[in-house]
Amino acid sequence: MDKMKCTSCIVLLVRLVLVAAFFLAALPKIQDPVAFAISVESYRILTGQAVLWVALVLPWLELIIGLGLMIPKIRRTSSLLIILLLFIFIGLHASAWIRGLDISCGCYATESVSSNYFLLISRNCALLIAAVFVLARDWRNHA
Repeated sequence: MDKMKCTSCIVLLVRLVLVAAFFLAALPKIQDPVAFAISVESYRILTGQAVLWVALVLPWLELIIGLGLMIPKIRRTSSLLIILLLFIFIGLHASAWIRGLDISCGCYATESVSSNYFLLISRNCALLIAAVFVLARDWRNHA
């Protein structure tokens, strides 16, 4: 396999990991928006209607932009939105950690388990690196 095909396979694999991560994050939240709203509220950043809007909109956004990574016409926009969301998630987890909040992150399931902020931030940083890699390859190939 030549270098170009190998690189294309790696980009596809990384893209599929990102799609799976956002798809799997969205599904439990879509299925139980009330439990996700409780997770959102526990960060003590938003209150009232803002919590409800985030709980209803964010999972669908995650699903759409995750799947958008596979659609060539919206691939770069999806990557940019994923990068933005990951920066927000990293900031939220860091904020909760600094403030000593012992909460469920609400990331992939809505069970009430305490968060390991170091692992959450590390995972999101790895996903961020993957999203930047995919975006850079897409920009390079379509510029």
